[in-house]
Amino acid sequence: MSWSLANEPFSPTVSLPTNEQEEMNAINLLSSPDGPEVQGRASRGSELTGVMVDRTVTMAGKTFYRAFSQRAMDNPIIGNATITIQERPDARWGSQIAVTEGNRMYFRTQLSPRISEADRVAGEAVQIVEEALLRQQLASALSSDKDLGREELF
Repeated sequence: MSWSLANEPFSPTVSLPTNEQEEMNAINLLSSPDGPEVQGRASRGSELTGVMVDRTVTMAGKTFYRAFSQRAMDNPIIGNATITIQERPDARWGSQIAVTEGNRMYFRTQLSPRISEADRVAGEAVQIVEEALLRQQLASALSSDKDLGREELF
């Protein structure tokens, strides 16, 4: 049995066979014999920088979410935020869609059951949410009050 202290460097006494060592090294590579090369992101940040939560129910709401998330995926401002897309369906008036981050609502609209309208509205929503997030980031960068929490500043 080999003992090592926390301050001493660990030197394994048993070495792995060559093929196992090659497999272990392949795990750390972006490409391997098992699959294609993984494309790196241009931002060089963390892989999980933001989250988009789908709380839609109807087909029109799901279409809105899909169109919004596809347009917002490459957007660095929206991609770094934690966005929730909520839907409140109504049989008579369609669905009310809200795009929020935390307790702030950045976009709200009444969406008819027509799926073709959801794509157009999602494009408008991405622009509005991006502008609102930029304003919020700018305002929080310009004002720093140590007594108030981030959500209490506005």
